[in-house]
Amino acid sequence: MISLKSHGQTVTYSNKVEKDIFQIELYSDQTTQYQNLEKSVYWSLPSVLFRYGLSDKIELQLVTPFTLEQVYNSNNTLTSHYMNMMQVGVLVNLLKQNNSLPEISFTYRSIIPFEENTIEKTSHILSLNLSNKMFKRFNLNYNFKYKILPKSNDVKQVIVNLGYNISNKLQLFAESSAELMSKKMISNFIIGGLSYTLMENLYLNIYYGNCLKQNTSLVGGILTWRLDTKNLIPKNQLL
Repeated sequence: MISLKSHGQTVTYSNKVEKDIFQIELYSDQTTQYQNLEKSVYWSLPSVLFRYGLSDKIELQLVTPFTLEQVYNSNNTLTSHYMNMMQVGVLVNLLKQNNSLPEISFTYRSIIPFEENTIEKTSHILSLNLSNKMFKRFNLNYNFKYKILPKSNDVKQVIVNLGYNISNKLQLFAESSAELMSKKMISNFIIGGLSYTLMENLYLNIYYGNCLKQNTSLVGGILTWRLDTKNLIPKNQLL
C-alpha cells in the first residue's frame, strides 16, 4: 500500500513572517485510505510548525510532526503512535510582487530522522514559491517542489492554490497538488476550505480533500498564533 499521509493545505506561501514575529501553527488532520480489504487511518495529534522572522528577507522554520497510525483489516487493528523525525529549514524572500510579476521566495528543509546514521537517511525539500494578488480579492499561490529521498527516486510536486477574500476576516480557498516519481504520478489531491480570523493574531483554517488517484480522503484544521517578540522586551531595555 502506498502511504499518502498529507497535512491538508500543503502550499507554501511566498511571503515570510515579518521580522521579529514568532508564529506557531498547530495542525491536526485525519487521512483515511482504503485499498483491497485494508483501511489505514493517519492522525497528526497535533503537529507543530514554528516560524520566526529573522530579518526582512529570512524566516527560520522548525516542524515537529506527531502521528497516530491505525491500520484495519478483516482480522485485527494495528495502532502505533510516534514522532520519528523533525524538519528544519529556512525561507528566503527573493522578490516582491511588481504588477503582474509574482512575489517569489525559496524554501529549503531537511527532514531529519531520529535514528542511527541520521546523515545518510536525511531527506531534503527544495521549493520555489510564487504568488500573485489579483483584482483586490483573489490571490494565486503556486509551488514547484523537489524532494530528495535517500535510497529512493526523488519526488517532484506541483501545487496550485487559489484564495478568495470574502471579507477582512474570511477567506475561501481551493488547492490542487500532484506528486510524480520516475515520471509516474503517485498522488493528486484536490482540497477546499476556509480561513477565519478569530481575533487579532489568532487564525483558524479548516479543509477537506480527496486524492483522485487513490481511494483516500482527508479532513483537518490549522490554528495559527502570532507573537511579536519585540513586545516581550521592555522599551527601556531596547538599544
